[in-house]
Amino acid sequence: MDMNNTRLKELLDKYLEGTATAAEIREVDDWYGSFESDPGLTEQLSAEQRSALEQLLFLRISREVEQAAPSVKIIKAPLRYWWAAASVVLLLAAGGFYFARNRSAQTETATVATLTEQTGRGGIKKIVLPDGTAVWLNFESKIRYAEGQGREVWLEGEGYFEVTPQQGRPFLVHAGTLDVNVLGTSFNIDAYTPGETVTVTVASGKVAVGNDQAARTTLAANQQAVYLAAAGKIEKNDIAAADFSAWRQGQLVFKKAMFRNIAQKLERRYDVRIRFAGEHIANSLLTARFDENVPIGDILKMLCDIYGFSYRQEPGKNEYLVYDGQPK
Repeated sequence: MDMNNTRLKELLDKYLEGTATAAEIREVDDWYGSFESDPGLTEQLSAEQRSALEQLLFLRISREVEQAAPSVKIIKAPLRYWWAAASVVLLLAAGGFYFARNRSAQTETATVATLTEQTGRGGIKKIVLPDGTAVWLNFESKIRYAEGQGREVWLEGEGYFEVTPQQGRPFLVHAGTLDVNVLGTSFNIDAYTPGETVTVTVASGKVAVGNDQAARTTLAANQQAVYLAAAGKIEKNDIAAADFSAWRQGQLVFKKAMFRNIAQKLERRYDVRIRFAGEHIANSLLTARFDENVPIGDILKMLCDIYGFSYRQEPGKNEYLVYDGQPK
């Protein structure tokens, strides 16, 4: 595929602005996949444009690695992919970006151990990745990363990240089918239900979110992206980021949240089950804030009082029923 410098710069500027379509991102991706070497093509790119190209190619390489590696504790991936990921920065810094790929060369294999950190219903956990990035894992959450690497992670559940900046080394989070790419920032990802939604909230800096279905979206501080898996699209909103990471201090913050979604968070926090006597109760919108260690009974009572609902605990069980009317 032929691409001149002007077209490449145009596409990268759109990528940085968050206006590039999925087709335009694929155009850059296809360009990378088709050429053998062209050291002069990117000499006139600005630092921001080179960073954008680096992020796009990093995402491409990461997808190749993920597709090539089996989902087991030991990942066997072609060595050329890991070499390529490590070489992106060096080649860009040289001013003449190119990849020399020998398709006829015999493929070598490297073995990389995958480390897993996780939480149950016993509490919140803070970990520090090999690169210095701090991650807080919420209840029933899990993170995976290659031993000694730490700049590419896979998240299940919810995590808050304070990414250590490293020049030319993007930090990549896979949450369900969504990719979150950053250079240095603080953000929260809620991926408890990746088949439905993944929510990315930025506290500081900037991140880029997107995948093969949804066009890339750039988020700044106090902005949020909600990926709707069924529709394959991203909704972007302005929010108060601190509310979405208050769980790190043990707080529960709900703003216009459906009772059913609040119940899911309470179930993880208190190891209980909450049922509703009707859909209109489950879909009620509630706004509330609770400090750490407030008993589950007190929380349910305060939430129910807003709409005049009642609740009861099933005898001998950690199970609660929310219903209309007076307590029985």
